[in-house]
Amino acid sequence: MNLKKIEFKEVRNYVIFGSGQFVNLLAPLLVAPYVISVCGIEEWGKIGAATSVFILLEIFIDFGSKLLGVKEISSNKENKNRIAEYLNVTYAFRFIVLLFIIFCLFLVLFLVPNLDFKLYFLGSSLLISQFFNPIWFYIGVENFKRINKVIIFSKAIYILSVYLVVNQKSDYIYVIFLLGLANTVVYSFYYLKIFKEYKMSLSSVSKNRLIDNIKREYPIIVSNLSIAVYTNFPILIVKYILGDFYAGIYKIGDMFLSILRSYLTVFFNVSFPRFCNIYFENKKEAISHLKKINIANIIFLALIVVTLYVISFFFIKEFGLDKKLLNSLLFCTNFLFVSLIVALNIPFYQMLILKNYQNKIARISFLGSLLMFVSCYFLSKNFNLQGSIISIYIVEIFITTSIILSSLSLFKKND
Repeated sequence: MNLKKIEFKEVRNYVIFGSGQFVNLLAPLLVAPYVISVCGIEEWGKIGAATSVFILLEIFIDFGSKLLGVKEISSNKENKNRIAEYLNVTYAFRFIVLLFIIFCLFLVLFLVPNLDFKLYFLGSSLLISQFFNPIWFYIGVENFKRINKVIIFSKAIYILSVYLVVNQKSDYIYVIFLLGLANTVVYSFYYLKIFKEYKMSLSSVSKNRLIDNIKREYPIIVSNLSIAVYTNFPILIVKYILGDFYAGIYKIGDMFLSILRSYLTVFFNVSFPRFCNIYFENKKEAISHLKKINIANIIFLALIVVTLYVISFFFIKEFGLDKKLLNSLLFCTNFLFVSLIVALNIPFYQMLILKNYQNKIARISFLGSLLMFVSCYFLSKNFNLQGSIISIYIVEIFITTSIILSSLSLFKKND
């Protein structure tokens, strides 16, 4: 196997996929200042809290497709019948889960009077879009050009519609709805392409096949849900303890971290299918390849973090904001360094998934989410916004350390 040729192809995939993700990152940076200026920081906090709820619900719709699905598609690229079979089961299950979640969401909205009914009702469009989401499939077949088209078209529609529709404070209720609508239009178009190409038939999926799929992938949903909880629940805790203003500030800080998490998602999504392909042919080459690309990734990420921290520190001070808001925004730059901790666990995380140690990942992630609940609640209550960021560092260090130790123990067993 020509490892240099593979690494060149992988770098090319990073550039192609990364250019699309740049648009993905640009979207909130263009939307947030406009929405905050029109609707206010408190309404931005409401949007942030609602978005976190929908991200948690989307996990159930995705189930194991973002990890095991990518692995399944990547490993069977030459077997069209096997891919069609997997797609049928995956999307049949997604449809059932979508209907159940929307029913439960509407039930909660009608029974709980204090919820922002219009924001959550309209925001359910985000769940519908997630059913159609084809990006995980295109990652599996390594069609990153197609992913770019999906991202660019959906985000262009979203940004344009926000600037056209959101004109007064009360219009904050449309922000999540417009994102869901834009995604649904673009995702469904490409979903139909896949549907026709693989001659999918969701009605042909048997009950036993669905049950087998759940048994195989449920550890991943526990893991993904736990990860989503400890990355998205802090804003809900901040909103509950400190109110919408600080939730809005937290959302701004979380945007810094989300930008770098998105970059790490690009790195993970490009490197994982390639690592799987190499590993099944030559284990030593795969490990060598994994070391090289992750060392390069951490060095590059460290340069990005330091640059963004310095630029943000001087940029924010130029606005002449009042002391409370200025200190809050400067505090948000501390979110940047969390990404370096996350980056350390990626190669070890990939190894555990490859070796089907999903249960171990699920246990670590579940413990991480419990640690987040306890630490974020008590630290936020005692140290306000500073407590929330301290809890994030505590949880990420715990998760990364646990994943690294688990992966190293796996190597010792194999030796």
